[in-house]
Amino acid sequence: MKAIISGIVIAGIVAVIASFALSEAQRQSYERYSTSSVRVGDPGHNLVGADWSGDDPVDTDS
Repeated sequence: MKAIISGIVIAGIVAVIASFALSEAQRQSYERYSTSSVRVGDPGHNLVGADWSGDDPVDTDS
């Protein structure tokens, strides 16, 4: 019984240490998959044009 409890405790300690190590190693995708000539971090605020109202134009003259 002592071996089972100590194994569970050791597995928990290893899991906590691994979670901290992996969370520190992660980077955002715009940092990891960018090159010097690609802008991935800030896509902009107006991607559809200045005159876009957001409404889908539907022909109602039928």
